[in-house]
Amino acid sequence: MDELSAEQYQTLIKQGSDAVSIVSEDGTIRYQSPNTVQVKGWEPEELIGENIIEYIHPDDRSHVVDEFQSLTGTQGYIEKQIEFRFRTKNHGWVWLETTGTSPGPDTPIDGYITTSRDISARKEREQQIAEQRDNLDLLNQVLRHDLRNDLQVITGRLEILSDHVEDSGVESLHTARESAQHAIELTTTAREIAEVMLTDGTNTQSIKLKPTLTSVVENVRSEYPDSTVTIADEIPQVTVVATEMLSSVFDNLLTNAIQHNNKPTATVTVSVSDHDETVVIQIADNGPGIPDDQKTQIFGKGDKGLESTGTGIGLYLVYRLVEIYGGDVWVEDNDPEGSVFHVELPTDS
Repeated sequence: MDELSAEQYQTLIKQGSDAVSIVSEDGTIRYQSPNTVQVKGWEPEELIGENIIEYIHPDDRSHVVDEFQSLTGTQGYIEKQIEFRFRTKNHGWVWLETTGTSPGPDTPIDGYITTSRDISARKEREQQIAEQRDNLDLLNQVLRHDLRNDLQVITGRLEILSDHVEDSGVESLHTARESAQHAIELTTTAREIAEVMLTDGTNTQSIKLKPTLTSVVENVRSEYPDSTVTIADEIPQVTVVATEMLSSVFDNLLTNAIQHNNKPTATVTVSVSDHDETVVIQIADNGPGIPDDQKTQIFGKGDKGLESTGTGIGLYLVYRLVEIYGGDVWVEDNDPEGSVFHVELPTDS
């Protein structure tokens, strides 16, 4: 490939989206590319001869100076990338991502080259995300402590009242206790969703499937003694890519299979099939089944999210967690009746 001429280099700098500067060792700006006005809010000639430090936000100066000084006096090509706020002509601030380069001995440039781009929009989004995370964290604390504690107090008082209610009020008391218990379960699931939304999705780890799944099955059996929950075959000794919240996936699916069952005895069968790179957990029930037009909506996968018809917050949590793990979840018809939920997870080979 032919080398570019000096005129071609100048054309590239003029048409590029980044602002190019040449700065002397004491911070004096010796050159500004023509697109400086779009990036920094100044005409190039207005900055030439100025000291760049004077235009950096006071809170960012020490950091920028430290990074910039690491380039001075060096031999050979060295590159540093810095983010800081830069004062515009109207005395506002723009966030810049600037790459400073110490040219090598063969570079015919007297000074340090900086290439800057405007990242203000990205910084604003990061700030919005940080605020949302703070709000979710607050919601998580409320659900974990205040609301859940109040509901447990209500449940305890209803238990005491059971010995003082006449026959005509027994049904109403039973309904109130069921509703309070359901609300407690919702706070748990909502809290878990908040925790999922607070994670960046990079904290997956190797989780042993057998003890996790076995523990959840035992807990569900204890909580629903009138139901039948069985494991069809030996669970393979595999590890999957997941988080510590994997148990919530199985707990929500098993609980859903029992609570939405219309048979005198809810029967749920758990089985696992190993496919080398993935493992599929099937949770089959003898319930009423799920219509085809709702098989996707129940997970809130559509644009409406949790507003989708038939969506349960627990199933939405299942979908979000499995998505984070890089897996998949879907539901099919059971034979002769009921549903089979499939959870496919990547194995940690």
